[in-house]
Amino acid sequence: MNLSPRQQRALQSICETFAPAADGWPSAVEMGIPAAIAEALDFNPRMSDRAELLQLLDLWDSRLHSLFTVGRFQNFSALPPKTRARVLLSWADSTLGKRRAAFQALRKAIGFLYVMLPGANGARSPVWDKFGYPGPLGAQKSSSQRPLAVTVPQRDMELSCDVCIIGSGAGGGTAAAVLAGAGKDVIVLEAGGYFDDADFDGAELGGFRNLYAEAGFAATADHSVGLLAGECFGGGTVVNYTTSFRTPDDVRAEWAAAGVPWFTSDEYTRSLDAVCARLHVNLDHNRVSAREQILDRGLKALGWHAAAMPRNVVGCDQGKVCGYCGYGCAIGAKQSTTKTWLADAQTAGARFVVETRAQRIRMEAGAATGVEARSKSGHQINIRCKAVVVACGAIHTPALLLRSGLRNENIGRHLHLHPVSNVCGVFDEEIRPWEGTMQAIYSDQHRFLNGNYGVKYETTALQPVIAVAVLPWREPQHYRTLLGKLDHTAAIGVLLRDRDSGRVTINHEGNPVSHYSLSEFDRGHLRHGFLGAARILEAAGARLIFSPHAKWCGYEPGRSSESNGSLESFTKAMDSAGWDSGRLALFSFHIMGSARLGGSPKTSVTDPDGQTWEVRNLYVMDGSSFPSASGVNPMISIEAIAHRNANALAVTAGR
Repeated sequence: MNLSPRQQRALQSICETFAPAADGWPSAVEMGIPAAIAEALDFNPRMSDRAELLQLLDLWDSRLHSLFTVGRFQNFSALPPKTRARVLLSWADSTLGKRRAAFQALRKAIGFLYVMLPGANGARSPVWDKFGYPGPLGAQKSSSQRPLAVTVPQRDMELSCDVCIIGSGAGGGTAAAVLAGAGKDVIVLEAGGYFDDADFDGAELGGFRNLYAEAGFAATADHSVGLLAGECFGGGTVVNYTTSFRTPDDVRAEWAAAGVPWFTSDEYTRSLDAVCARLHVNLDHNRVSAREQILDRGLKALGWHAAAMPRNVVGCDQGKVCGYCGYGCAIGAKQSTTKTWLADAQTAGARFVVETRAQRIRMEAGAATGVEARSKSGHQINIRCKAVVVACGAIHTPALLLRSGLRNENIGRHLHLHPVSNVCGVFDEEIRPWEGTMQAIYSDQHRFLNGNYGVKYETTALQPVIAVAVLPWREPQHYRTLLGKLDHTAAIGVLLRDRDSGRVTINHEGNPVSHYSLSEFDRGHLRHGFLGAARILEAAGARLIFSPHAKWCGYEPGRSSESNGSLESFTKAMDSAGWDSGRLALFSFHIMGSARLGGSPKTSVTDPDGQTWEVRNLYVMDGSSFPSASGVNPMISIEAIAHRNANALAVTAGR
């Protein structure tokens, strides 16, 4: 996106205030971050979001802005560095949610790019040297022919099939294998591109651009929760952390009570078994890294629950290579849908069209009859079919249904995110948290805080982008100090099973907009989880513990006065900082529930078989079909639901 000179000046000044040059640290401007942010705007499909940022930049460098924030009638770019920092903090701590949202968006964008961008002319980034990060490990396999045959449209196309499946991730990939295996003529549409082992070099910049929705910058409308969703052939199964929990029995009972009785049946158990078998889910690849030794040590010291993580891998490295798995498994160990279900579907004759996004469902006489789509290069793709399976994720699935004219009041509602964030601990020992098994152990110590709602403790490879996602910024030197200790840092992830929900709508362009804020009930559980994570880190020997709040909330166990060296002081600091939107950094890797299954159109979007109440032969088979949050990493549940409902559809499709 092209910025005006005034907008460029404002953005450069903001970036320079966040990260000025000092003590061998390059400045954000030296790293090319202003230009990278302008380029990243092109990944956001919502023109209104781009317009808001441009308006903000027009305002930012005005004298009136400085006058009203810090009492100085000067352009922001002309203010002394410390005064510019005060302006930023006035937005971070504002009582106005939109100002906090703007600060969080800027903090995340600048922080992401500061650790993500390579140095000049593609050289090693000098930022990485400050905390000992090795950078991308490079491709681990020589380039070879990709095993799956895909079509990238080079012209307008008219196609036909029995079933068109929109999305190739956990739901779409599984449905494709089942339906093609049953003899149905299947076409799978995927908005992202096809990348395979030799493409996965561990570079964060390329990984986010190629594999994630909106290049990893997607978020709720108020920027309170970042949304990390896969957008590539294979979807989230290509970038997820291989954690493979079956749907818990208590959640199965809850979903059955919501009008889907087969959740507690042997039929669903058989689908879970089939999925776990096809994905090779096992407990044989759980080498505990230095990072997770911290979690294990703290849990044992407290006498809390700990267990090995089930994972869908074969021949996993569990070392340096494994830590980069969020950008695709470079050695092909992760059993994504491209390695499993999509390969099965291709063997059975399925066809794949990538870099093509579905725009709307065609309907005739109350039934789905086709799909209209457009490729990234602008070609129109029309597919005539007898049934449509929508599996493009809990953000894009409801948006597609709404664009297609469906009006069930539940479409887009009941959005669950499993909001997650890290409480960090700095240790005397070197940890190199970006290395080791992605997730080897977990704790359910506080899973049942209120009924079956609570939190799960997990940790994961702390690549620099994941680290800065939650890193507080109060002024540059403090930020650099924390970032410089990354090689000695461990983070405990607090994953919340949210009871209350948000909503997905569409804007005037038809693009999805996600609305979400934590309820008081869920905030209480998140708070409990943060305190639990701090206790784990303290028991493991952390020298400094801090939260992801916008205001500084940290303490040094046993080293400081009682006022700032205890869990009690930490609790008071977090409560003072607040738990509202924009007061702390939250992310979602598990996006669910916005087109849910149920027993009635009054409470759900689809019937128990996944068919929409409004339109015949139109099905939903992805995470949006969950009646409520799963409480565990959702991949296995998504695939099992798709397996069960695709088998049911196979009996009727084409009739």
